[in-house]
Amino acid sequence: MAKTAPPKEGKPLTNVTHIEFTSRAEDIKAGLIDTFLNLQRIDTNLYLARHLLKGRRSYNAVYGGQAIGQSLAAAAATVDDTFVPHSLHSYFIKTGSVEKPILYMIDRIRDGRSFCTRLVKAVQDGEAIFSCQISFHKKERDAIVHQQEMPVVPDPETLQPARITAEEYLKDNVGDSITQKVLNHAIKEIPNAFDRVRPVDPAKYLLKEDSEPKASIWIRAKENIGDDNRLHQCVAAYLTDLTMLNTAIRPHMRKGFVPSMSFSLDHCIWIHEDNFRMDDWMLYETVSTKANGSRAFIEGKLWTKDGRLAVSTAQEALVRDNQQSKQ
Repeated sequence: MAKTAPPKEGKPLTNVTHIEFTSRAEDIKAGLIDTFLNLQRIDTNLYLARHLLKGRRSYNAVYGGQAIGQSLAAAAATVDDTFVPHSLHSYFIKTGSVEKPILYMIDRIRDGRSFCTRLVKAVQDGEAIFSCQISFHKKERDAIVHQQEMPVVPDPETLQPARITAEEYLKDNVGDSITQKVLNHAIKEIPNAFDRVRPVDPAKYLLKEDSEPKASIWIRAKENIGDDNRLHQCVAAYLTDLTMLNTAIRPHMRKGFVPSMSFSLDHCIWIHEDNFRMDDWMLYETVSTKANGSRAFIEGKLWTKDGRLAVSTAQEALVRDNQQSKQ
């Protein structure tokens, strides 16, 4: 049986460089591509990330979506650009710190004619903090075609950013003490780099009414990302971790629940389209279908504005209360 030659190394992504730079984790004006997703190739299958973003202002933990996006960027740099990522399955192993660089180590599991598989391990201080397996598929023609219809929601231009929505509500000094506490915490803790979200239902976002663990937001990158489809896929991976955990917790907060600990345990992504733009408005709907045993399960769908389902996601998260934290 003749052996199939492995695909050649692809063209480098425009955000993978050989240039050293110091971390700018506190620089909220820094660009997305040249900082948060920027990698330095230090050797074959080894990439270093120096600019790391906090998920919360008061906590030096790395934003989980950044590890996802950077892992995809590093893996894509080792695959010919005729292959596109179609699935990513990852685990958050240990909290990463923004005060130290992250080393991404790529294991080229398989290079085939139709599929390539990469295993990525993110390391700090010699210990794994994150791992993921990514599968790439060579573009093929359609065999069967169908998809669900995109939900009908208000246009993003008619909605306000989440931070402004919360600030205006608090300025009017309305809402109960729980609501005010939740919104003030969000304003204080969420980095300005995430000010790209517009809630589709402001009343539910403001906890004005009871709701199911569901949420829909419009989201987009603030800057022009360019025409490399792989970068848009990396940005999508980066942003899909942004609201999933909050979708599960927020309805319970209206009833007085305050988590003592909450973070993502794993994150899965399926990329259905390779020609969407994350610098255009995208609709991200999330729903938590189950929560028990201190874990919550959340699913997501990322839609283009013209109605194409571009990305599906799934995540399990740890959610603990004060009683458990004392055990």
